[in-house]
Amino acid sequence: MLARTERRTRTAGPFARTFTLVGRSEAGMTLVELMVAISLIAIIMSGLALSIGVDYKAVALARARQVAESAANQRLEQLRDVDYASMALDSQPVHSTDSSNPDYYVNGASNQYYDIAGTGTPGTGTPNETLIVNSPNGPVKHVDPTSTTIGTTVIDIYEYVTWVDDPAIPGTQNLKRLSVVVKYQSVPTVGNSKILRESVVLTDGTVTLPNTATTTTTSTTTTTTAATPTTTLPAGTPCGTFSIAGSSGGAGGYTASRTITITMALSGCSATPGPVLASFADNGGTWGSDVTYNSASPTFAFSITSTGDGTKTISGRVRDGSSGTYSNLASRAIILDTTLPTTPGSYTRAISCSGNNRAIVFSWSASTDTYLTGYHIYANSGGSTYSLLGSTASLSYTVNDIKTTNATTQYKVAAYDAAGNESSATTPISITKNLCA
Repeated sequence: MLARTERRTRTAGPFARTFTLVGRSEAGMTLVELMVAISLIAIIMSGLALSIGVDYKAVALARARQVAESAANQRLEQLRDVDYASMALDSQPVHSTDSSNPDYYVNGASNQYYDIAGTGTPGTGTPNETLIVNSPNGPVKHVDPTSTTIGTTVIDIYEYVTWVDDPAIPGTQNLKRLSVVVKYQSVPTVGNSKILRESVVLTDGTVTLPNTATTTTTSTTTTTTAATPTTTLPAGTPCGTFSIAGSSGGAGGYTASRTITITMALSGCSATPGPVLASFADNGGTWGSDVTYNSASPTFAFSITSTGDGTKTISGRVRDGSSGTYSNLASRAIILDTTLPTTPGSYTRAISCSGNNRAIVFSWSASTDTYLTGYHIYANSGGSTYSLLGSTASLSYTVNDIKTTNATTQYKVAAYDAAGNESSATTPISITKNLCA
């Protein structure tokens, strides 16, 4: 309809006044109002699109960091079995001018130092430590030659071995630090690569470390790794030595079982052809029966007889034949721990969704244990058997999945210690398909 115009005349006093009133159109919105409405809708949609994009990037980065952390933990576990005396790099790291390259923190005139904290501090003091290199025979590979792609995450792994000079221990070069640095980037996201650092301090077994954790930082997060000793110690008498290993599943230097494995290296202990005999004892107890040394089969099972948990000192002696005189070998130490950690408490979950992507954050309160190392997360998708999903030293763990894909899955958490003991698991939490709250 057309707009309506009215003309009215008002008389007040001697003068008449005429007013023209223009009525509002009854045809609906004007063009200006329509443009304003469209602009507002466009602004709202742009903000929504930006929010979705930010959420997706956050999920992708969290997933990439989880991949990097898993890769670092796996490498540390693999390298724990390397002999302490031979622990060294296979090649000399060289300083890089690229600040995104972990070798950027290699410094010194001969590239002999490494900045373990990634702060870029020059010189030889803290946090710089002297690199240990035995090229080409070092068992620790400095860098993998090619990048590895896991899912949508590209990772490069760098490794460093350095001397640690602990002021609380007499002398220098008291301990060795094994550092694994993972450079990672999520392919779907745009941005610079990130760096995650994890390290563990190793002893030769003659030094007792306090039961505390060492903290290593990444560009965005903090990761905690328990400090543990190794089982391989300095050589004993000139004729030979021995090493000890605990139960499977534990870290070097710990055992959850009283039965340990002794490996002898006594090839130089016989002056004439004949048997080499060895016997062993723990914590100054009674010597066991003689064991005949066989270089082709140098291991045997030894039972710890002293009572209680804690550090057990294994003594060894050797003689050339049954008529020979015993000669003592350097003793070895291992920590016996038969106590299970307590079950994690206050187990909860929080869920957030962005489109079909879903992030599930499980949280719990700390378990107690003298040698507590971390927590195992188990998952069970519709079956009766749980499988290990991952491990962490923190009190939370994030699972990223597609909310429309997975059927109902149950998740539970158990604590574990350095000896390989595992607590009872928490009551499982069920996550159903499409659940977002």
